[in-house]
Amino acid sequence: MIIRSAVLEGDVPEADRAHFDRQMVETVLPAIRRYPGIRDVTIRWRAEQEDGAPPVYLTFDLVFGSLEAMHAALASEIRQEVRAELGTIMPLFKGRVYHLILRQD
Repeated sequence: MIIRSAVLEGDVPEADRAHFDRQMVETVLPAIRRYPGIRDVTIRWRAEQEDGAPPVYLTFDLVFGSLEAMHAALASEIRQEVRAELGTIMPLFKGRVYHLILRQD
């Protein structure tokens, strides 16, 4: 199994958090669920910040059966739709986004 984790390291201004979080759940998450071959997707928010840890605001974990399935999903037209959805809300996020590709046996 392959897990592609999107890590949002940074923050959203307090005044925008409820709107940002709602858009992630109500718009972005359902769009991601439409990726071909995706098995599951979860979103997680930081519950607590440990000393020395990077300030991760949230993560998305996308689960695929194989690297090939993940690459096919990322090459799909649906990814462009997801990016468009993200483009409407990401200006509120201050920080960086990166991805981790992990294998779970």
